Amino acid sequence: MSRWMINARGQQYSAANMDELRQFAKRGELTGGDIVQPPGAADWIYALEVPELKGSLRNDIEIEGQAAPVKEMNPALKWGSALVLAGVAVGAWAYALDLRATIPQPDDLELIGGKKGLSFSEVLITAENGQLYSSPDANSASVSVLTKNAKAELLAKRGKWYRLRFDGKEGYATVDSVIPAYFFGDDATKLAHDPLYNPDKYVYVRNSSWQLLPEGGNKNVTVFTFLMQNDAKFAMTELKLLVTIKDKNDAVLETKEIAVEGMIPAEFSTMVGILQADKKDKTAVDRIMTSSSFEEMAKTDPDLVERWVDGVEVRLTSEGFTEAAIELLEVRAVPPEGGVK
Repeated sequence: MSRWMINARGQQYSAANMDELRQFAKRGELTGGDIVQPPGAADWIYALEVPELKGSLRNDIEIEGQAAPVKEMNPALKWGSALVLAGVAVGAWAYALDLRATIPQPDDLELIGGKKGLSFSEVLITAENGQLYSSPDANSASVSVLTKNAKAELLAKRGKWYRLRFDGKEGYATVDSVIPAYFFGDDATKLAHDPLYNPDKYVYVRNSSWQLLPEGGNKNVTVFTFLMQNDAKFAMTELKLLVTIKDKNDAVLETKEIAVEGMIPAEFSTMVGILQADKKDKTAVDRIMTSSSFEEMAKTDPDLVERWVDGVEVRLTSEGFTEAAIELLEVRAVPPEGGVK
């Protein structure tokens, strides 16, 4: 059965029919600035452009008699209209008014590119007194206060958090405290660049399995073998994986985060393994990395093959576990040089 596809605040889901779509809108889970794809259609449109949603959208605010943006207009009006949509998307009407009152000079009208426009590796900060946290936790220490309407560099995505660089500092901010640059582009631009802002939708663990070390070994070490699949036209890097250990009652005993070196090429799958430390180097440590990156290294140093082990050993503190799982936690997309085709 054909369904409505929805892309709202970095999350993608669907509605079975118009009635369900209206319910999303009435609950505030769909706003006028979110984009939807009608059943059977190839193009994406703004929710506020769907006539049947008129009156259901909580952010259905008319501006000078215009409920939806005019598609063909002069650059200055187009800039203002796009920013109004940005305000609707984050549910911040005051933000839209503020930016409408500070329309830049003609030379600076570009939202993407140009002298002051956003690049596709940047986001626009929309939160008032937003915080850049040291970790993806609102209870963690604040690294910096984010300046509203300023730009920040996007580094990675982790669930409902973006890892950003702002004012020379790195940290985490909630996805809904910023607007990605691609929001200001057309539908084709949004779809082409979606993996950059939502890389976790395109990368996942495949065919995972785990086992304890053979009898006589360390009973608190489990070995995972798995593939990482990348369905995007972007290479992916800076992976962080989450291991979850449970007991026979399905209760979580322990979780552990694993950082993975290397890349997953675009539209590619790769194993993850360990490049064991060189025993001749007392300071060297084992390196968990993608097999695709290891293979590139081995081209210039074939002896590395002797130290490569498929799979990842995870040392735990819990005993008596009966179930183990591994999943993606954080990832960064790397757009190709020269932009997206």
